[in-house]
Amino acid sequence: MGIYNALYIGSSGLTSFGEAIRIVSDNIANVNTLGYKSQNVNFADTLSQTINVTRSNIANQVGNGVRIGAITRDQAQGSIQNTSSATDMAVNGKGLFALRDPASNEMLYSRAGAFLLDKNYNLINGSGLVVQGWETDINGNAIGNVRDVSFSNLASSALATSNLDVGVSLDSNSKVLPAGTVFNPSDPATFHYKTEVKVYDSLGQLHPVTMYFTKMGVNAAGNTLWDYHVAVDGGELQGGTPGVLTEIGAPTASTVVGGVVTAPGTQTLEFGQSGELINEFAPPSNFAWNNAAPGIISMNFGNAVTTDAQGVTGKGLDLTVQMAGSFATRLMSPDGFAAGFLDHLETDSTGRIFGVFTNGQRRSLFQVALANFPSDSTLSKAGGNMMRETISSGTPVLERPGNGGMGSITPYGLEQSNVDLANEFVKMIVIQRGYEANSKTILTTDQMLSALMQVKR
Repeated sequence: MGIYNALYIGSSGLTSFGEAIRIVSDNIANVNTLGYKSQNVNFADTLSQTINVTRSNIANQVGNGVRIGAITRDQAQGSIQNTSSATDMAVNGKGLFALRDPASNEMLYSRAGAFLLDKNYNLINGSGLVVQGWETDINGNAIGNVRDVSFSNLASSALATSNLDVGVSLDSNSKVLPAGTVFNPSDPATFHYKTEVKVYDSLGQLHPVTMYFTKMGVNAAGNTLWDYHVAVDGGELQGGTPGVLTEIGAPTASTVVGGVVTAPGTQTLEFGQSGELINEFAPPSNFAWNNAAPGIISMNFGNAVTTDAQGVTGKGLDLTVQMAGSFATRLMSPDGFAAGFLDHLETDSTGRIFGVFTNGQRRSLFQVALANFPSDSTLSKAGGNMMRETISSGTPVLERPGNGGMGSITPYGLEQSNVDLANEFVKMIVIQRGYEANSKTILTTDQMLSALMQVKR
């Protein structure tokens, strides 16, 4: 083709450098795009033309210009910006979020973790794609298969009180009541002290429960015994009379003979001479609640030295003790809780999403899935910060964050673009000079052709 071929070579340079400036421009335009990975352009020469072959079989070749050889993606981690949204997540390390397009069921992948809840409480991105993950059990372990992360119809069921920790300080100077005194919750003359606590039934209803303490005397070992009683308003119980305090169970009082306690009762606390709880005789109390399942509550007055109701012995000084001084309630800690509804979400570094409910409960609900490709740099862009699987990328493996080499999750964070503006401006200058140089070859070739035309004249 002779000199005319030089025009096409220069044209190939203009075309290639024109495409290169588009790539740089795209990088600069996406400098603030969440999770964006910058691209680099690699040039390649085109097939050369052989002019002739020498006697030594050495081919003399002339190049035919340049073309775009490859456009590669820089997979370097972008910086992470802190946010105030509990549903914002950033992948710190390897992996991409997996999202399902509800319109086509196609799976797409992204490093952009700006998620929100839709009207159906599905966790979605700004384009309406649903985040994928595993449902978790009560211990936070992933169960079942990967599915849509959805928090619809979530509630925290009520839990009835089954254990009650009682920490009171009984006055060692209290006088024993006259012999023959029979406990009556409505008669303050039949007990020394009382304290109140509220417990839950199976429906989450609170019930006021009153505990009474009566000093019975000293046994042969010199230890002091106190009987305790439990009562509630009769209106709280099946068959009870509203407004009338009703004792729970029929405990046997300690046996006192000649001012000495010869046998402890069925609900009795025995204290040593240092005020420690020596023996704890505290069987579970049965409550026949109205409109709810019967409740069985275990009373824990502390880790007794010898006999403990829960079978856990100790020094006897952790909860209920007998000391000189006024009666005091130091601790009343029942378990159980009322029913509640989802209030807000929280996320940890393993990608577990926790629900915090209006009843104060917090439990793991889902764990987001991360996708790992054999070659994530060859995923194809799908727009909207999304990428699509290709033949070159291979099939993804879905794994839990922090497991199997996968990155961790930074909650309340978003990964920013990894575009380096300074580097992009330098590339722009180089590309601009290359473009000018190629335009110069076309101009020079044109001048040579013009000189050739002058020969004809």
